[in-house]
Amino acid sequence: MKLISYARHQYPPAVIQHAVWLYLRFNMSLRDTKELLAERGLDTRYETVRRWVAKFGPAYAFNHHRHLISRRTLRLFREAAFAQWTAAVAAA
Repeated sequence: MKLISYARHQYPPAVIQHAVWLYLRFNMSLRDTKELLAERGLDTRYETVRRWVAKFGPAYAFNHHRHLISRRTLRLFREAAFAQWTAAVAAA
């Protein structure tokens, strides 16, 4: 897993992660993301959200993709184990 450093940022990591997630997940504009953060009491500029997305977005995508690969591998393993169990039950 790629380690993400939040050093020298004014906002806590949870706020940055939520802002980037909102922007990327719901395909929102930067200004819409800024408005949602403002509704939650966070006074940011849309340029700040853009910088967060540019800096942290690729790392989040990389970590998310690695997680999907591991889940896919686990699913294939379970399917193979189920097939073996089914064959063993049918043979008995």
